[in-house]
Amino acid sequence: MPLGSRAGFAFCAAALLGCAGNEPHPRIDAVDPAQAYTDHNIWLTLTGADFVPSFRIDPGSGARVATMEGFSGRIGSEPNWEPLTDFGWIGPTQISVGLPKEDAEDLPLVPCDVEITDPRGHSAVLRGGFLNLGSELAPVVTVTSPTLGLPYYVPAGIIHAIVNAATPPPGHMTSLTWKYTEPMASDGTRRDPVTAACPFLPGAASIDCVFDVTISSNLSAGMTVNLDITAVNDAPPDNNWTLSRNPIALTPRPTVFLVTPQFGGVEGGTNVVIQGSGFEAGEAGSRAYFGTSLLIPNGGIVVSPEIISGYAPAQSAGFVLVTVRSLLGPATWDQKFEYRPRPHISLITPAVGLQGEDTPVQVTGTNFTKTTIIYLGQALANAVALTGVTSATDTEIDGVVPGGSGQVTVWAFDPDNGWTSLPNGFSWIAP
Repeated sequence: MPLGSRAGFAFCAAALLGCAGNEPHPRIDAVDPAQAYTDHNIWLTLTGADFVPSFRIDPGSGARVATMEGFSGRIGSEPNWEPLTDFGWIGPTQISVGLPKEDAEDLPLVPCDVEITDPRGHSAVLRGGFLNLGSELAPVVTVTSPTLGLPYYVPAGIIHAIVNAATPPPGHMTSLTWKYTEPMASDGTRRDPVTAACPFLPGAASIDCVFDVTISSNLSAGMTVNLDITAVNDAPPDNNWTLSRNPIALTPRPTVFLVTPQFGGVEGGTNVVIQGSGFEAGEAGSRAYFGTSLLIPNGGIVVSPEIISGYAPAQSAGFVLVTVRSLLGPATWDQKFEYRPRPHISLITPAVGLQGEDTPVQVTGTNFTKTTIIYLGQALANAVALTGVTSATDTEIDGVVPGGSGQVTVWAFDPDNGWTSLPNGFSWIAP
């Protein structure tokens, strides 16, 4: 979660709790970490009581969502104070706050007071709750994945983590560990935290770590999980830096429930609309596949979280799966998209008519549909359609060739499946 302000329509939490005389008064009992090197952004967890957030209404779901809008705070001692930022609500006994590097570096090297004020104007102070250790060549932790603010799907989504920790020379890394924690599930069970140490060569100045964590299948959308990365180097004393990707929001798995139309030609180009839910826009967002080929362009255009549009890629005749893939996981349509072959002309009977007179004909072939039209002309763009069609099956179309002259190509055109031609297939001769 980036340091900075938050937006939202807030509703006073006090109004939800009853009369003003029953308003909670926050209390700070502890700060974690209680001391830290201040040459980087710091995240602090404040433990105490009566941390009551405001609420906003999620316009999508209509559910109440806790928001820390209205909280403020500072850290330091007279006359040197620095602001606390980016408040996050963990629960009524814990909140998280940010201390940006540029402010942390200005703190005095003495025990600092930690003070917060809630949306109702009540304040809490923990005297000497945090000690600034100054700059001590702390490790630098880079988390390429998971990305801040990115939601993950449930049930059983996978968090793919890519982490690097490095310390400036001449220091060496001594450990890089991670801890994954989940809330209590709706069935009352709670998974034990998962912890692991990343392997590295002794004496290395940096550690690369890649790992996957599977989200428990009994968690529900709207819950959050936490991932904390801790790096330690050989600075005396050992210099710990914990970087969190918290909270990681859980959202329902994306779905695909309709593809329109449900068929197209093998040449591709059919304009399709995919309807579903949970589609994500952006460079790392949702991409639609027809079989193993991307919807054109670049996996389709995410019009909204419910719609992706694009053009079907070329494929062989047959049925293919339609799948929407993203970092939220795959969503596959429970039906299949049909690629239909182009109409094919084998024969036109008769192949000759009298110049200037209409000629009844029978066109035979394969893959004709109810929308297949027979044209005659040197080019399809200016060809004349067969008229008076009296019979049409998937192998035969009967109709009348309008009067003309010379020799022309016979075309079979299907607006959905494409076209083929019978070059010089029909001629008019003088009476």
